Amino acid sequence: MQISTQQFFDRSLRNMQETQSDAAKTNEQLSTGKALIRPSDDTDKLRTIGNLERAIDKVQSYNNNVDHLINRYASEEGALTSASDILIRAKELAIQASNATMSGEDRKIVAIEVAGLKAELLALANSKDVNGQAMFGGAKTSSAPFVVNADGTVSYQGDSRQTMIEVGENRQLPKNRGGLEVFSGVTRIDEDGATKRIDFFAVLADFEESLVAEQKTRITVAPNELAPNTGELTINGVQISRAEDRPTLAELQRLINDETARTNVQAEIDADGNLVLENAPGYEIDNIVFAEVPGVFSTISGTVTPSVDSRLMERSISEVADLHNNISIALGRIGSEVNNAEHQKDINLDNEVRLKQFKSSEVDVDFAEAVSRFNAELARLEAAQASFAKISQLSLFEYIR
Repeated sequence: MQISTQQFFDRSLRNMQETQSDAAKTNEQLSTGKALIRPSDDTDKLRTIGNLERAIDKVQSYNNNVDHLINRYASEEGALTSASDILIRAKELAIQASNATMSGEDRKIVAIEVAGLKAELLALANSKDVNGQAMFGGAKTSSAPFVVNADGTVSYQGDSRQTMIEVGENRQLPKNRGGLEVFSGVTRIDEDGATKRIDFFAVLADFEESLVAEQKTRITVAPNELAPNTGELTINGVQISRAEDRPTLAELQRLINDETARTNVQAEIDADGNLVLENAPGYEIDNIVFAEVPGVFSTISGTVTPSVDSRLMERSISEVADLHNNISIALGRIGSEVNNAEHQKDINLDNEVRLKQFKSSEVDVDFAEAVSRFNAELARLEAAQASFAKISQLSLFEYIR
C-alpha cells in the first residue's frame, strides 16, 4: 500500500501531538498528585472512588456515634460514681444511728443529713447530658424522669425503652437507659413473711423517717421473774412503785399508765409477756431508774437509755447496702459498654485506614511510575519532533505547499 507524502506528514504530526498530550497529562498528574484529572479519564475507576468515599464517610459517621456514646457513658459513670459515694455515706449513717448510745437529738441531726443525701441522689437521677437530655429516663429525654409528688414521695415518669445507635456494620450500642434499671429498689420482707417491692427513694425516705420516729424502750420482765423481792421504779423523775408494793407485771403496767400524764410514758405487755415502755407522741423517755435492790429488777438496775428500733436500723442498713449494690451493677454495665464502644472504634479506625489506602491507590498518582513514564514520553516527544522537522524539510513538502 502506498502512503502519500501528505498522509505521512499528517500521521507524523498526529503522533507528535498525541505524545505531547500524553506528556502534558503526566506532567499535570505529577503537579497535582492525582491519577485522575478529569472524570472522563477513567469512568470505572471514578465509580470505584465514589464507592470508597461513601464507605469512608459511613465509617467516620460510625466513629462520630462512638465518640458521642463514650462521652455520654462518661457522664453517666460520673453521676453514678457520685451516687455510689452518697450511698456509702448513707450506710455509714445507718450504722451510726443503730448505736443504742446515740440520743434522739443526734438522730434528728442524722435525719437532716439523710434528707440532704436523698435530695442529692434525686438530682443525680435527673442528670442531663451535654445536649440537655435526661440520661436516666429511657427514651423520654426531654423532661426530668423522677418527680417529687405533693406527698413527698418520688415517682418515675420515664420509660424503659432504649435507643440504639449504629456504631459499626451490623453493630449497635444503647444510647440511654431506664431510670428504674439504675435507681432500682429492693424487695422487703414484712414481719408476716409477705414480700413487696420498695422503690429506691422510698427506701431512703423510710430510713429518714425511722430516725425521727417515736422511740420505744423495751424492758424484758417475764412473769416468773416476779420473785418475792421487789424494787423501786422511777420514770422521768416520777416514782411509780415503792419497794414494799410488790406489784405484779399487770399492776406495774397499771401504775405506769396512771402516771403517764406526768411521765409521758405508756406501758403495755407484749405477746411474749414482756413489759414494753413507749414514749408518748412528741416526748422522749429521758431515764428509767430501778433501785439497786436484789430481786426482780436487779438485772436491769440503773438508767436505761431509750434507743431507736434496732429492727428498723438493721433493715435500713441492709436496704441501703442493696441500693449501693444496684448502683455498682449499673456502673459495671456502663464500664462494659465503654469497653465495647472503644473496641468498636478501633475496628472502625482500622477499616477507615484500609479504605483510605485503597482510595489512595485509585486516586493518587504513583510518582515513581509517573516520573518514569513522563521521561519516556518526553523522549518520544523529542524523537517525534526531530523526525517531524526532518520530514517537513523534504522538497516534496515544499512542492506541495
